[in-house]
Amino acid sequence: MRRSQRLLRVAVPLSRFASKMRRGSAHVSRHQVRLVKRPIIILAIATAVVAVLVFSFVDRIPPRSLTATRMHVLKRRVLQFAQAHGEFPKSLVALPVMEGYDSSIRDGWKRDIIFEASTSGIVTFRSLGRDGAVGGSGDDADIIRSFPARDAQGKWSDEMIEWSEDTFRK
Repeated sequence: MRRSQRLLRVAVPLSRFASKMRRGSAHVSRHQVRLVKRPIIILAIATAVVAVLVFSFVDRIPPRSLTATRMHVLKRRVLQFAQAHGEFPKSLVALPVMEGYDSSIRDGWKRDIIFEASTSGIVTFRSLGRDGAVGGSGDDADIIRSFPARDAQGKWSDEMIEWSEDTFRK
């Protein structure tokens, strides 16, 4: 049976049903009621299935990965600040927001990322992990990422400089 014939087969009883309802006819066959109920039930089931599928593809970023990503953006923000002002910021709060990026200064567990700039020019970011204590393993492990702020010629490093220390990758 062709699609147009199938559609016609459903449309004709539906139109008869609608006209009876308009006239106020008291007699409506069970077949006509079923023809109206079935598509509604199928549509409700299809909507539920689509909703489950759509929401199953929504992911949550693990806290360790979120922390590592924020540290990468912080590295860029610190170097942009240093190039503009000729010095490191006194704290991460002084950094301007980087539009289009996650500019948070907190780790994935909602604690401030620790910022240290040594006199030798090494910048270090630290997160104490899920437990908030030094050391640990798994999600409790500290994340420490460091980079040299200046290159061999004494110029500020490029924002994309590699980490010299990176416990996230271990």
